[in-house]
Amino acid sequence: MARRPSRFPVRSRIAWHALSRGRKRPPSPRGARNILIAHNLLLGDTLMLTSLLARLRHRHPDAHLVMTCPPAFLSLYEGRPYGVFASPFDPRDPQSLAQLRALGPFDLAIVPAESRHGWLARAAGARWVRGYAGGAWYYRASLDEAWPAPDRLTTLPDMMAALGGDEGSEYERFDPRDWPPPRRGAFTPPEIPYAVLHLGAGSPLKYWSADNWHTVALSLAHQGLRVILSAGPGQEPLVHAVDPEGRFQNVAGQLDLRDMWHLLATARLLVSPDTGITHLARITGTPSVVLFGPGQAALYGPVQFYAGAPYRAVTRTDMPCRNETVLFERSRPWIQTCVRLPEDCAFGARCSTGISPETVLGAISEVLSETRS
Repeated sequence: MARRPSRFPVRSRIAWHALSRGRKRPPSPRGARNILIAHNLLLGDTLMLTSLLARLRHRHPDAHLVMTCPPAFLSLYEGRPYGVFASPFDPRDPQSLAQLRALGPFDLAIVPAESRHGWLARAAGARWVRGYAGGAWYYRASLDEAWPAPDRLTTLPDMMAALGGDEGSEYERFDPRDWPPPRRGAFTPPEIPYAVLHLGAGSPLKYWSADNWHTVALSLAHQGLRVILSAGPGQEPLVHAVDPEGRFQNVAGQLDLRDMWHLLATARLLVSPDTGITHLARITGTPSVVLFGPGQAALYGPVQFYAGAPYRAVTRTDMPCRNETVLFERSRPWIQTCVRLPEDCAFGARCSTGISPETVLGAISEVLSETRS
């Protein structure tokens, strides 16, 4: 087994390059020619940066946009949506920092998540770094411009887009033509009408029961849709529990993100817990029903930016344990979510298990009716 590289050398290099670069005056409102978006987010949060890309492209039509991107997600960006260049960044790989620095210097860097990535932006050669205030002082010190987080409920895509500037926001809507699809892989989606049930999620607290999934799968099959069961690598047992007899098509653990893109792009419907795949479905324009357990549905949508895709969020609002108020190291009372580990949940994940199949089937009926109309 190969030895995992230490993260310390990368952090040392980031600190060295960041502290050795002096600060300069901010760019003029439309004068930024080379712009960096610096982050190291998970899939769903990375895709939620799409509204920020659209805002920056609107305000800086001629600018060169660069965004750090975990290597596993690069295939989604190979078509250069909004003209952005996705630079692979792995905090364990010193070479990825060197590649990012070669693309600089940057007139403006935007840090949409934790303020610690401001040091990454400065190390990459950013002359001015903008982000939201919050986090430890030694992280905040990396920001030249620290904006206060919103004081009222705001969706996360809207929060991220706001960092690009307010001008022109009312005109922005996602257009699938702005995001060329990635190349096809080995997987070919079926040509008959089908629905995708994605069972997996990043936390077991988001899982729905096998009996509930089975009920939904049978209902969709009775409506004439082919049912495809999906889950991520290592989550194959979730699909087996729902369909031990193999009645439905099973793609669990078999598809990379390019394959998932094309699977979703021609699907009539996606039903899934709140996870990165649901945000990918917004990019592909797939009608979606999303089950929110620990997460706060109002934080993630629906948002006007994706108004063209039919969408329903299904959740239980009567959850007093959804009471954590920190997002990206910033605390606001309107952030009502739960990021507990499974072993810390004393309520049997009732936020997810308490969602009834009847409620989900009702949302599915609404979405399919909206799609047909």
